[in-house]
Amino acid sequence: MTRRFIRCVLAAVCLLAIDAGAARAQGVGFQAGAGLDPSQWYVGTHADVPLAANIFLRPSIEGASGGGVSEALIDVTFIYSFPLGTLSPWSIYQGTGPVIVIERIDDQLHPHGGFAGVFGVEHRSGFFFEFKLSGGGGPNLRLGVGYTLRHKTP
Repeated sequence: MTRRFIRCVLAAVCLLAIDAGAARAQGVGFQAGAGLDPSQWYVGTHADVPLAANIFLRPSIEGASGGGVSEALIDVTFIYSFPLGTLSPWSIYQGTGPVIVIERIDDQLHPHGGFAGVFGVEHRSGFFFEFKLSGGGGPNLRLGVGYTLRHKTP
């Protein structure tokens, strides 16, 4: 792949995520955690964009570092969420979507693409805990916690 093609794909994904997030975002959040294989820590931000009942688009951008590698990860995840019960403030979510990873090793960039899967538990207040699995580059397993600031509906 040429660098120009990679830049165009990254720009298109970022513009789509920003446009969708700004137009219909239900919430914006932050997450942090640890990645395995390679061992890394990561931080990032995301937007929750409702598509249908219990279905969300969650574009996110994360930075990871550790184990002699630094990475930028761009996820565009489609998530299905369902409550644990009618009176429970907790819900479970799962999803999948494409991921673009740009690794920096010894001052050389190595872009990768693939798919990621996510499984998490979220409280109505916005706190969540999740597992992310990805293939095609980046940490294979990420364990994280985060918080989503939700828009209040009048």
